[in-house]
Amino acid sequence: MTSHPTPASPPAGHPTSHPTSAWPGRPAGHGPVLEVRELTRTYGAGAGGVAALSGVCAAFHRGTFTAVMGPSGSGKSTFLTCAAGLEPPTSGRVVIDGADITDWDEDSRTRLRRERIGFVFQSFHLMPYLSAAQNVGLPLRLAGRRPKPDRVRGLLERVGLGERAGHLPAAMSGGQRQRVAIARALVTDPAVILADEPTGALDTTTASSVLDLLRACVDELGQTVVMVTHDPVAAAYADRVLFLVDGRVAGSMSRPTAAAVAGQLARLDEWVA
Repeated sequence: MTSHPTPASPPAGHPTSHPTSAWPGRPAGHGPVLEVRELTRTYGAGAGGVAALSGVCAAFHRGTFTAVMGPSGSGKSTFLTCAAGLEPPTSGRVVIDGADITDWDEDSRTRLRRERIGFVFQSFHLMPYLSAAQNVGLPLRLAGRRPKPDRVRGLLERVGLGERAGHLPAAMSGGQRQRVAIARALVTDPAVILADEPTGALDTTTASSVLDLLRACVDELGQTVVMVTHDPVAAAYADRVLFLVDGRVAGSMSRPTAAAVAGQLARLDEWVA
């Protein structure tokens, strides 16, 4: 287990304008796709305030798969919501694809989420009255763009659901719904995919196939995946595990195995207790 990660140097000039001006195209170079700098999030004020995050620094580079883990109450979910621009940090910075989004207004952050972040949730979050193909194309429609049928069909074929394009979610298994959700996350060619317990509602075999698919998104498509999980087996699919304890980075592990991750989590639980 290594020490706290050292944040990269800030890029020159933090764009604070509308997201569309910040991304004329994917930036050149090898800087982080997602970076958080001294991120804090406190709920409440004064003596009754609760610090969910306390000075978290982390960087996630293009084409990498990172699992974020920690004991219950460690700040994993808050980290993900702040990184996605779903809630503002109390202090610190969030940088996505070279653009500091911390001070953007809600409309700009909403467009950011539609265009530059792919989401995969434990409960799938598919629209029940839309077909698989319509669900995949939904982020583009919300962004005011018309989905290209070939693009949608190609993504469904990539996740193994080419023949299910016209089916509603109710006619699909949990694993199939999550595959649709992954295809939906890919449709905008996002800077980063944020996955919140993506296998939490699936059986072991189905979970394995979904994790294989997320791994393929990284290895074959060059995507960046950041996944919150409690499962050491799921974490073993990642390139790196970032551990949080009491809202702070407690270290990281490269090339994780399920046994090594489980052992580290046990030590963290004992420390918290």
